[in-house]
Amino acid sequence: MIGVKDAVGTPEVAGPAVSLPQACEGTVNTISPELMGTFAEVGRDLYSLGLVSSHGGNLSVRVGHDMWITGTGTMLGRLRERHIALVRPDGGHEGPPPSSDTMLHSTIYALGGAQAVAHAHPHHAIAMTFETERFTPPDFEGQHFLQDVPVIAQGPNQVAQVAAALQSRLVVVLQGHGAYARGQTLWEALHWITALEESAHIAWLRSQLRAASSDAPDP
Repeated sequence: MIGVKDAVGTPEVAGPAVSLPQACEGTVNTISPELMGTFAEVGRDLYSLGLVSSHGGNLSVRVGHDMWITGTGTMLGRLRERHIALVRPDGGHEGPPPSSDTMLHSTIYALGGAQAVAHAHPHHAIAMTFETERFTPPDFEGQHFLQDVPVIAQGPNQVAQVAAALQSRLVVVLQGHGAYARGQTLWEALHWITALEESAHIAWLRSQLRAASSDAPDP
């Protein structure tokens, strides 16, 4: 996850101003049962597929000018209504403390083009992108859906860079950390993360086969 401190000093981006979350007083809005069900199912899928640890990753959905986002330190595999925060455009929030990735999610929505964002830690995608600035899937499905995947180095401008990269791509990798995917729904974002991990796994298997072949003794 990207902490709030990582967003300090990042360049301005187009769209509405992004504010840090602050607790609101008054009546707490309730997430719809349908949206809550989607949060719970997508979170459970990410965990059961091994794409996040017990307390890793985060999910968000934009509804109007507001954002529903998983709370900091929540378990995606066991999400309940009490684990989802409502973040207002002015930065105020209702419910649990929102994810420390809230600034990044807000910046992605401010730039436009996304209604849902998912963040996970796919093992092969992380491992295959430590020493590259772009990952090109070797398989047909990955090439068809993802084309190539930008890899963003961690640093003071990573929030703006990840958000900007997601304007032209469906998923990006923050080097050594994890993947961020956008979609019109959380199901779409899940699709792109699983597609990325499948392609990265195929790339890893291909590299292992090549290494085994080169190490084999001559007949």
